[in-house]
Amino acid sequence: MAELHVTTCPRDPETETNLRCGRCNELICPNCLIQTDVGSRCPDCAQIKPPPMFQTSSGELGKAALAGVGTAVGLSLLAGAIVVFFQIPFFGIIIVGAIGWAVGEVVYRASGYKQSKSLQWVAGLSVLSSFLVLTIFGDFTAILGLIIGTYYAIQRVKPPRGV
Repeated sequence: MAELHVTTCPRDPETETNLRCGRCNELICPNCLIQTDVGSRCPDCAQIKPPPMFQTSSGELGKAALAGVGTAVGLSLLAGAIVVFFQIPFFGIIIVGAIGWAVGEVVYRASGYKQSKSLQWVAGLSVLSSFLVLTIFGDFTAILGLIIGTYYAIQRVKPPRGV
């Protein structure tokens, strides 16, 4: 009786396969293969690069960071003056959420309408700076606004799944 040789995908060892990359002939499973114009390829041979709108240079990150932090701090100083002058309770919750939305939009535009994980960090840290400025004015209710604002800012520059 002939012995069956079981082959598994090197990237996904739990998956049995007989598929091979059309270029390097390495085993690939259906979960790992990438269909290209010239056939099935392993991820190494496919070499798919993300579109330019999902790639940010250091210059674009720098511009986005300056714009994001500048917007966050400027709007927070204005909001802090309103908190001190008008004594509006829980104003920090609302204003930091709104600042988060504005920061997300400013970071998106300053980066040249790009989306990336590094821009998510820029947007989130910019909103954090907004919260820190508001705490100087004694508005510690802004912690909930920090969560809401960070969510808004990060979602604006979040790349789609798989990029």
